[in-house]
Amino acid sequence: MKFRWNRWDTVILVLALLPGVFAWAVYDRLPDRVPSHFGPSGKPDDYSDKEVFIPMMSGLILSLPFFIKWLPFIDPRRENYRKFTRFYEIFRLVLTLFLGGVFVATLLYTLGYPVNLSKIMPVGLGLLWIVLGNFMGQVRPNWFFGIRLPWTLENEEVWRRTHRFTGPLWVGAGILILFTALLPAGMTFWVVLPILILSSLLPMVYAYAVYRKLSGDS
Repeated sequence: MKFRWNRWDTVILVLALLPGVFAWAVYDRLPDRVPSHFGPSGKPDDYSDKEVFIPMMSGLILSLPFFIKWLPFIDPRRENYRKFTRFYEIFRLVLTLFLGGVFVATLLYTLGYPVNLSKIMPVGLGLLWIVLGNFMGQVRPNWFFGIRLPWTLENEEVWRRTHRFTGPLWVGAGILILFTALLPAGMTFWVVLPILILSSLLPMVYAYAVYRKLSGDS
C-alpha cells in the first residue's frame, strides 16, 4: 500500500475544518467555561475552559480521520484493507460528521440555541451503528478495524461468520437507537446504553461459539 491523497481525503478535510472554523468564529461570544460533557438528562454536568476545549476538539476532529487513514500502513495485514477500501473511507467520513456535529451542537447549546443533546446523540449514534452494520460483512481480517478477537484473528472463517452476524445485528441496534430519540430525555441514555453493550458483546460470544464449533471442541 502507498499513501495517496484522494477525493475522500479532500472531502473529509473540508468537513473536518468546518467545525473548527465555526468554533473560532463564535469564540468571543462563548463564556470562559463551556460544557464538555452532558449527563443522561441532556444537561451539561462538566465544563472546561474554552481556551483548552476549543483547540482540543478542533484538533481532534481534524486529526482523527487522518490518523485512521495511517493505521493500515502499520498493520501486518495491510493488504486486506484493499478489499474494503470504500467502507473504510465511508467510516472516516461518517465519524468526522458525527464528531463535528456533536461539537457544533455543543457550541450552539452554549450560545443559547434550543439544542437538545439528548435527542441529537441517539440520532448520531444510531446512524453510525447502521452505517457500520451495513458494511461490516465486507471487512477482512486486520488488527485495527472490526471485531478483533483472538478467535477471529486466528481463523478467517470465524472472522467472516462473525462479521456477517454482526452486520444485521448492528443495523437493527442502530434503528432501535434512532427510535430512542422519541423517549423522554431522562430515559434515552438508560435505553441506549444496554443496546450498545449487547450489540457489542453478542458478536464476541458468537465468535467464540463459532471458533469452538470449527475447532471441534464443542
